[in-house]
Amino acid sequence: MNTLPRSASALRLPVGGAAWVLTLLYFVGQIVAQAAWTTPYSLIDSRVSDLGSTACGRTVANTFICSPLHAVMNATFVLTGVLILVGLFLTRTTWPRRRLTTWGLVLLGVAGAGTILVGLSPENVNVLLHIVGALNIPAGNVAMILLGLAIWRDRPGMARFSVVASVVGLLGLLAGPFLVILTGHGGGLAERIALYPLIIWLIVCGLAVLTKDLQAPAASESVQKPHAEMTSRANAAGM
Repeated sequence: MNTLPRSASALRLPVGGAAWVLTLLYFVGQIVAQAAWTTPYSLIDSRVSDLGSTACGRTVANTFICSPLHAVMNATFVLTGVLILVGLFLTRTTWPRRRLTTWGLVLLGVAGAGTILVGLSPENVNVLLHIVGALNIPAGNVAMILLGLAIWRDRPGMARFSVVASVVGLLGLLAGPFLVILTGHGGGLAERIALYPLIIWLIVCGLAVLTKDLQAPAASESVQKPHAEMTSRANAAGM
Protein backbone atom coordinates (compact mmCIF):
# COMPACT_ATOMS: atom_id res chain seq x y z
CA MET A 1 0.00 0.00 0.00
CA ASN A 2 2.83 2.43 0.76
CA THR A 3 5.09 1.46 -2.15
CA LEU A 4 3.81 4.10 -4.57
CA PRO A 5 3.90 7.03 -2.12
CA ARG A 6 7.43 6.07 -1.06
CA SER A 7 8.55 5.83 -4.67
CA ALA A 8 7.01 9.20 -5.44
CA SER A 9 8.69 10.70 -2.40
CA ALA A 10 12.04 9.26 -3.41
CA LEU A 11 11.71 10.85 -6.85
CA ARG A 12 10.59 14.23 -5.56
CA LEU A 13 14.00 15.70 -4.79
CA PRO A 14 15.86 14.30 -7.83
CA VAL A 15 13.13 15.60 -10.15
CA GLY A 16 13.13 18.98 -8.42
CA GLY A 17 16.90 19.26 -8.60
CA ALA A 18 16.88 18.23 -12.26
CA ALA A 19 14.24 20.87 -13.00
CA TRP A 20 16.52 23.59 -11.66
CA VAL A 21 19.52 22.22 -13.56
CA LEU A 22 17.45 22.30 -16.75
CA THR A 23 17.00 26.07 -16.40
CA LEU A 24 20.29 26.15 -18.34
CA LEU A 25 17.93 25.91 -21.34
CA TYR A 26 17.40 29.62 -20.72
CA PHE A 27 20.85 30.21 -22.22
CA VAL A 28 20.26 27.73 -25.04
CA GLY A 29 17.05 29.45 -26.09
CA GLN A 30 18.81 32.80 -26.25
CA ILE A 31 21.63 31.43 -28.38
CA VAL A 32 19.14 29.90 -30.84
CA ALA A 33 17.06 33.08 -31.07
CA GLN A 34 20.14 35.27 -31.44
CA ALA A 35 21.39 33.12 -34.33
CA ALA A 36 18.34 34.09 -36.38
CA TRP A 37 18.52 37.82 -35.58
CA THR A 38 18.42 39.77 -38.84
CA THR A 39 20.94 42.44 -37.81
CA PRO A 40 24.06 42.25 -35.61
CA TYR A 41 22.88 41.44 -32.10
CA SER A 42 24.66 43.34 -29.34
CA LEU A 43 25.05 41.68 -25.95
CA ILE A 44 25.86 45.14 -24.61
CA ASP A 45 22.90 47.10 -25.95
CA SER A 46 20.25 44.57 -27.02
CA ARG A 47 18.04 43.27 -24.24
CA VAL A 48 17.02 39.68 -23.71
CA SER A 49 13.35 40.64 -24.07
CA ASP A 50 14.09 41.97 -27.57
CA LEU A 51 14.56 38.35 -28.66
CA GLY A 52 10.91 37.74 -27.81
CA SER A 53 9.52 40.74 -29.70
CA THR A 54 6.98 39.46 -32.21
CA ALA A 55 7.41 42.33 -34.71
CA CYS A 56 10.31 44.10 -36.38
CA GLY A 57 10.84 47.80 -35.71
CA ARG A 58 12.61 50.41 -33.67
CA THR A 59 12.48 50.59 -29.90
CA VAL A 60 12.19 53.70 -27.76
CA ALA A 61 15.99 53.58 -27.54
CA ASN A 62 16.04 53.93 -31.35
CA THR A 63 17.55 50.49 -31.92
CA PHE A 64 16.18 48.22 -34.64
CA ILE A 65 15.00 44.81 -33.51
CA CYS A 66 13.83 41.82 -35.52
CA SER A 67 13.70 38.32 -34.05
CA PRO A 68 12.37 35.68 -36.47
CA LEU A 69 12.62 33.03 -33.74
CA HIS A 70 10.73 35.10 -31.17
CA ALA A 71 8.50 32.09 -30.48
CA VAL A 72 11.56 30.12 -29.37
CA MET A 73 12.57 32.86 -26.93
CA ASN A 74 9.09 33.31 -25.51
CA ALA A 75 8.71 29.55 -25.11
CA THR A 76 12.07 29.57 -23.33
CA PHE A 77 10.84 32.22 -20.90
CA VAL A 78 7.73 30.16 -20.13
CA LEU A 79 9.65 26.90 -19.80
CA THR A 80 12.24 28.51 -17.51
CA GLY A 81 9.52 29.89 -15.27
CA VAL A 82 7.80 26.51 -15.08
CA LEU A 83 11.08 24.79 -14.23
CA ILE A 84 11.72 27.31 -11.45
CA LEU A 85 8.29 26.67 -9.94
CA VAL A 86 8.50 22.88 -10.29
CA GLY A 87 11.93 22.82 -8.69
CA LEU A 88 10.74 25.13 -5.93
CA PHE A 89 7.74 22.96 -5.11
CA LEU A 90 9.65 19.68 -5.11
CA THR A 91 12.75 20.87 -3.22
CA ARG A 92 11.13 23.18 -0.68
CA THR A 93 11.67 20.71 2.18
CA THR A 94 15.45 20.79 1.72
CA TRP A 95 15.60 24.30 3.16
CA PRO A 96 15.64 24.95 6.92
CA ARG A 97 12.34 25.99 8.47
CA ARG A 98 12.99 29.66 9.11
CA ARG A 99 11.21 32.89 8.34
CA LEU A 100 13.98 33.87 5.93
CA THR A 101 13.35 30.63 4.06
CA THR A 102 9.63 31.33 3.76
CA TRP A 103 10.14 34.79 2.31
CA GLY A 104 12.95 33.58 0.08
CA LEU A 105 10.83 30.79 -1.40
CA VAL A 106 7.87 33.13 -1.88
CA LEU A 107 10.05 35.59 -3.82
CA LEU A 108 11.54 32.74 -5.83
CA GLY A 109 8.00 31.76 -6.74
CA VAL A 110 7.34 35.35 -7.81
CA ALA A 111 10.46 35.16 -10.00
CA GLY A 112 9.21 31.97 -11.64
CA ALA A 113 5.72 33.34 -12.25
CA GLY A 114 7.17 36.61 -13.55
CA THR A 115 9.38 34.77 -16.02
CA ILE A 116 6.32 32.95 -17.37
CA LEU A 117 4.47 36.25 -17.69
CA VAL A 118 7.37 37.78 -19.64
CA GLY A 119 7.10 34.95 -22.17
CA LEU A 120 3.32 35.19 -22.44
CA SER A 121 3.39 38.99 -22.81
CA PRO A 122 6.15 40.08 -25.22
CA GLU A 123 7.30 43.67 -24.83
CA ASN A 124 5.61 44.82 -28.06
CA VAL A 125 2.32 43.03 -27.33
CA ASN A 126 1.50 44.07 -23.76
CA VAL A 127 4.18 46.27 -22.27
CA LEU A 128 2.36 46.67 -18.92
CA LEU A 129 2.17 42.93 -18.23
CA HIS A 130 5.70 42.55 -19.53
CA ILE A 131 6.93 45.11 -17.00
CA VAL A 132 5.02 43.35 -14.22
CA GLY A 133 6.65 40.09 -15.27
CA ALA A 134 10.04 41.80 -15.19
CA LEU A 135 9.68 41.97 -11.40
CA ASN A 136 11.19 38.50 -11.65
CA ILE A 137 14.60 40.19 -11.68
CA PRO A 138 14.51 41.95 -8.27
CA ALA A 139 12.41 39.14 -6.76
CA GLY A 140 14.92 36.49 -7.81
CA ASN A 141 17.91 38.44 -6.55
CA VAL A 142 16.37 39.16 -3.16
CA ALA A 143 15.28 35.50 -2.91
CA MET A 144 18.89 34.38 -3.31
CA ILE A 145 20.17 36.56 -0.50
CA LEU A 146 17.37 35.48 1.88
CA LEU A 147 17.87 31.79 1.18
CA GLY A 148 21.61 32.25 1.47
CA LEU A 149 21.20 33.80 4.91
CA ALA A 150 18.78 31.01 5.87
CA ILE A 151 21.41 28.30 5.30
CA TRP A 152 24.40 30.29 6.59
CA ARG A 153 24.93 28.06 9.63
CA ASP A 154 24.45 24.74 7.84
CA ARG A 155 26.02 25.41 4.42
CA PRO A 156 28.30 28.47 4.66
CA GLY A 157 29.87 27.84 1.25
CA MET A 158 26.54 27.73 -0.56
CA ALA A 159 25.33 30.63 1.55
CA ARG A 160 28.24 32.85 0.52
CA PHE A 161 27.73 31.91 -3.12
CA SER A 162 24.03 32.84 -2.82
CA VAL A 163 24.79 36.23 -1.29
CA VAL A 164 27.50 37.05 -3.84
CA ALA A 165 25.21 36.04 -6.74
CA SER A 166 22.47 38.22 -5.29
CA VAL A 167 24.74 41.24 -4.87
CA VAL A 168 26.01 40.91 -8.45
CA GLY A 169 22.45 40.70 -9.75
CA LEU A 170 21.28 43.71 -7.75
CA LEU A 171 24.28 45.75 -8.92
CA GLY A 172 23.37 44.94 -12.52
CA LEU A 173 19.80 45.98 -11.86
CA LEU A 174 20.88 49.31 -10.39
CA ALA A 175 23.59 50.00 -12.97
CA GLY A 176 21.35 49.63 -16.02
CA PRO A 177 19.55 53.01 -15.90
CA PHE A 178 22.77 54.90 -15.09
CA LEU A 179 24.66 53.31 -17.97
CA VAL A 180 21.92 54.14 -20.45
CA ILE A 181 21.48 57.71 -19.21
CA LEU A 182 25.20 58.52 -19.04
CA THR A 183 26.48 56.66 -22.10
CA GLY A 184 23.47 55.61 -24.14
CA HIS A 185 24.79 52.04 -24.03
CA GLY A 186 25.02 49.09 -21.69
CA GLY A 187 21.34 48.38 -21.08
CA GLY A 188 21.59 44.85 -22.41
CA LEU A 189 24.78 44.11 -20.50
CA ALA A 190 23.33 45.39 -17.22
CA GLU A 191 20.18 43.35 -17.76
CA ARG A 192 22.24 40.21 -18.23
CA ILE A 193 24.26 40.92 -15.10
CA ALA A 194 20.94 41.24 -13.26
CA LEU A 195 19.35 38.14 -14.83
CA TYR A 196 22.05 35.52 -15.17
CA PRO A 197 23.08 35.11 -11.50
CA LEU A 198 19.67 33.60 -10.66
CA ILE A 199 19.89 31.03 -13.46
CA ILE A 200 23.44 30.11 -12.46
CA TRP A 201 22.33 29.88 -8.83
CA LEU A 202 19.43 27.59 -9.77
CA ILE A 203 21.76 25.28 -11.70
CA VAL A 204 24.21 25.11 -8.78
CA CYS A 205 21.43 24.51 -6.25
CA GLY A 206 19.89 21.87 -8.49
CA LEU A 207 23.21 20.05 -8.66
CA ALA A 208 23.54 20.36 -4.88
CA VAL A 209 20.13 18.75 -4.44
CA LEU A 210 21.01 15.93 -6.85
CA THR A 211 24.24 15.25 -4.96
CA LYS A 212 22.33 15.49 -1.65
CA ASP A 213 24.43 18.40 -0.48
CA LEU A 214 21.38 20.52 0.35
CA GLN A 215 19.58 17.54 1.90
CA ALA A 216 22.32 16.75 4.40
CA PRO A 217 21.46 19.35 7.09
CA ALA A 218 17.78 18.38 7.23
CA ALA A 219 18.58 14.67 7.22
CA SER A 220 21.28 15.10 9.83
CA GLU A 221 18.97 17.03 12.13
CA SER A 222 16.17 14.50 11.76
CA VAL A 223 18.53 11.65 12.70
CA GLN A 224 20.41 13.40 15.46
CA LYS A 225 17.34 14.75 17.25
CA PRO A 226 15.70 11.36 17.93
CA HIS A 227 19.12 9.94 18.82
CA ALA A 228 19.68 12.74 21.32
CA GLU A 229 16.23 12.18 22.83
CA MET A 230 16.86 8.44 23.18
CA THR A 231 20.23 9.10 24.81
CA SER A 232 18.66 11.56 27.21
CA ARG A 233 15.96 9.07 28.16
CA ALA A 234 18.50 6.30 28.63
CA ASN A 235 20.60 8.50 30.91
CA ALA A 236 17.52 9.48 32.89
CA ALA A 237 16.54 5.82 33.32
CA GLY A 238 20.06 4.97 34.44
CA MET A 239 19.96 7.69 37.06
